[in-house]
Amino acid sequence: MKVRKGFVSNSSTSSFVCDLCGEEYTGWDASAYDADYDCSVCPNGHVLCNSHLKGKPNNPPMEKGCEHEFDRGKVKFCAECGEKAWVESEEFTLSSECCPICQFEAYNDSEMAAYLLKLHKIPREEVFAKIKAVNKRRKKLYDSEYIADVCVRFSLTEDILLQELKDKFGSFDKYAKFLKSKNKEGK
Repeated sequence: MKVRKGFVSNSSTSSFVCDLCGEEYTGWDASAYDADYDCSVCPNGHVLCNSHLKGKPNNPPMEKGCEHEFDRGKVKFCAECGEKAWVESEEFTLSSECCPICQFEAYNDSEMAAYLLKLHKIPREEVFAKIKAVNKRRKKLYDSEYIADVCVRFSLTEDILLQELKDKFGSFDKYAKFLKSKNKEGK
């Protein structure tokens, strides 16, 4: 018989990882907006430790839906009046002005890897082959490894990349639209 010790995950477990430092927040039925977690989510979906923000997070207050007495943690609607057990504020996310990624002061690895792939067209398989030649047991190429390889090939630094994004797109919305757009070849 197997005995598990420590943290055991199940379907009700949620996990959030800071896009800048990799800090992980995990809990049962967790939300990035929970007061127990020192993280926030920007309108563009970047999860960040609150210490990385350029201002205060807008964590929503939990408000009662009605004045009747019942266990609000177990039911979603009041049995007496039918109102929601609780109402979350509309202010679920912080503004994009508070997010260093949205302000091009830092970058998200997966977004940057996608950008460099579209721009320089170096196949991920090519970079992975170089890494696998050194470590045959590797099963995956990490975005950070792809970024590092492309940066070395084109003499790019983080500062150069971030300035390029500011100059080329001006806003995160335009950058995100570029990342979602298809290449001329339809890829």
